Amino acid sequence: QTPPRHPRYPHPRLTAPATMVAVPSTNTLALASAPFLIILIGYLAAPTDGPASKQERKKLTLLRAPFSVLGHFSVIAVDTLKYYLLVSLKSPLAMSILLPVAGIYLSTFFEGKHLKYVETPNFYIELFVWWVGLGVLSSIGLGTGMHSGFLFTFPHVIFVTNAAQKCGHLDFPSYKNMWWMDNEEPFKCTVNPAGEVKFWDVVMKAMLPAVLWGCGTAVGEIPPYAVSLAARKARLKNNSFEDRQFEELEHEIEEAERGQNTLMRLKAKLERWMVDFLKRNGFIGVLLMAAWPNAFFDLCGICCGHFGMPFWKFFGATLIGKGFIKVPMQVIVIVSVFVDGYLLEIIRALIGKITMITPKDWDLISRFNEAIDKYKKKFENKEMASQDNVNYAKMAWQCILIVAIGFFIKSCIEQFAQQRAGELARRKKEKEAKRN
Repeated sequence: QTPPRHPRYPHPRLTAPATMVAVPSTNTLALASAPFLIILIGYLAAPTDGPASKQERKKLTLLRAPFSVLGHFSVIAVDTLKYYLLVSLKSPLAMSILLPVAGIYLSTFFEGKHLKYVETPNFYIELFVWWVGLGVLSSIGLGTGMHSGFLFTFPHVIFVTNAAQKCGHLDFPSYKNMWWMDNEEPFKCTVNPAGEVKFWDVVMKAMLPAVLWGCGTAVGEIPPYAVSLAARKARLKNNSFEDRQFEELEHEIEEAERGQNTLMRLKAKLERWMVDFLKRNGFIGVLLMAAWPNAFFDLCGICCGHFGMPFWKFFGATLIGKGFIKVPMQVIVIVSVFVDGYLLEIIRALIGKITMITPKDWDLISRFNEAIDKYKKKFENKEMASQDNVNYAKMAWQCILIVAIGFFIKSCIEQFAQQRAGELARRKKEKEAKRN
């Protein structure tokens, strides 16, 4: 597939001498630099202690204590950036990858004959960063991640499937929702309809972005594992050090098991079984837990770090399970549902069996067909609405994305702030214990 032309590449329609792309306006520069200025101020004025109790730390939110939260978060952000920058500078492998990638990307901001050589590599760099980045955002944050699969990946698969059926071929651009590119007629047929497309051709057309997204979700599972593994190493080095993250997990499971809520007790039993299963089966256990949509997979990284599983063993199993088993299965199911074929007939047959024991006025088969048709038309109407002067559907979707991304950023900032506040409280408690 030929990469779509990015708006940053105006060279086919140049009317002026080759020069640098226009310098951003003062307002744009001020808006772009505002987050960095806030982090710098927060870093310089960050709190030096935190609440002792977990209940008090949970009250550290942007609405209740915005300055304290931003201060704690700024310290973590700056320290993390410094750590990974130093690691990258010391690693020949990292520099051999990052320098060429950065060079290719920065070269696209300059007009010249070199653009025809860097345009395609830069497109695939942006493709990789976009979909892997969305995957990381989906799984990072111990349950507070942005559900980018429902916002970007799965709609992308549906768009590809509908376009393939409409066009009767696969010769159409299929990267509409990458960096919000304003491609000319995205998902539009480029030639006359050529007949019926094969099922597996449609699956493969939609597979690459989905697999990259799945690999990103595996990368997002690294932080809980790394924190828990670091706690294990420190505990072995100093017997008085406790693995707070794993102990909090054990405490929450025990409290839920003793509680009165039936659903919470069932959830606790499932979590307990999962911890034991991972401890017994190692690599295979992680692979099996990652190979299906597992809402409790956050526990996996914590448990594997606590048990001392090697990094590549944990990450390899997670990468294979999420990126190359779970996501391809999800793509196959989505394409199957949106292509009138074998799977829909099976579902209709099962519903037909159910109608034998349900009232006739329920008319389940007709309702199922109406639901599928309505969902298909929902995505088709988005393309039709894009031709109107005022695209209310697009505006509503953008509002949903802004709210989802904003909630994700807010949750991450608060979680990191509470984490640093707890660390400061622990250090203060240890110092007081030594003095006594």
